[in-house]
Amino acid sequence: KSEAPAVKSSPVEIKTSPAVQVTSRPLSADSVRLALPDGHAQRHVVGILNKAGIKISDYPATDGNRRPEIDLPGVTVKVIRPQDMPLQVANDKFDIAITGRDWVKEHFYQFPSSPITELLDLKYSWVRIVAAIHNDLPVEDIAGLRKWADEQGIRLRLASEYVRIADKYARDNHLGKYRIIPTWGATEAFLPDDAEILIENTETGGTLKRHNLKIIETLFESTACLIAATTALNSKKAEQIKSISAILRKAVEEG
Repeated sequence: KSEAPAVKSSPVEIKTSPAVQVTSRPLSADSVRLALPDGHAQRHVVGILNKAGIKISDYPATDGNRRPEIDLPGVTVKVIRPQDMPLQVANDKFDIAITGRDWVKEHFYQFPSSPITELLDLKYSWVRIVAAIHNDLPVEDIAGLRKWADEQGIRLRLASEYVRIADKYARDNHLGKYRIIPTWGATEAFLPDDAEILIENTETGGTLKRHNLKIIETLFESTACLIAATTALNSKKAEQIKSISAILRKAVEEG
C-alpha cells in the first residue's frame, strides 16, 4: 500500500514584494483575466506575444511588479507561478492562463473533473518529464531498481515537485511501499541521500548529468499551453477569449 503524498491541496500563497506598490484598477465584469508565468518562461511568452503583435510592458519586471500592462482591450494580467495556474483557473480566479502541460497533467491527476480546458498548444518551453537515479545505483531501469530495492529491503523514495505524477509513476510500476518526497526547487540535491528516484523536467539532461544522475525513463513530453476556465467559455467573455486564442494560434503557426 502506498503512502499518500505529504502535501496540501491548496496552492502555495504568492506574496508580492513589500517594496512593490500595486495600484488597484477598477475592472469591468467582462474583463478577461489572464495569468502569465513568472520565471524562465517569461522570455518565451514575450516572444510569442511579439509575434502575435501584442505589446506588453514591465514583463519581466525589474521591481517585482506582478501587474504588467498589455495592449489587449478588456484584458487584465497578473503574473503567478505556472504550477499554480490550473487550480487558480479552475477556481475561477483567472479566465485564461499560459502554463505548462506538465502542470496541467499534475492538476488533472488530482482533480480529474476539473473545469479547465486546453485551448492551444503554444509549442515552446519543450521539456521532458523523466525519472532519474544516481549513477552509483547498479541498475539501468525501473524494473532493476524495483528488484534492487526488494533485495535491499528498503522502501523507495521519489523526490519531485510533481507529487501526483510521481505517485502515479510509482503505482504504475508497482513499487510497493514507496514514499513521495515533495520538493520545491533544487530537487537534484535530494539524490542519493534523501531519495532514490527523481521525477523532474529537463531539456538536455545536462543538469542531471552534472549532479551525477542518469535518466532511466521519459514519462512524457511537455510544452506551454493556453488554458481556460469552463465558466469563462460559457460567459460573455467567450468571444474575446476565442479571439485571443486565434491571434496566438496564428503566431504559433507562422513560427
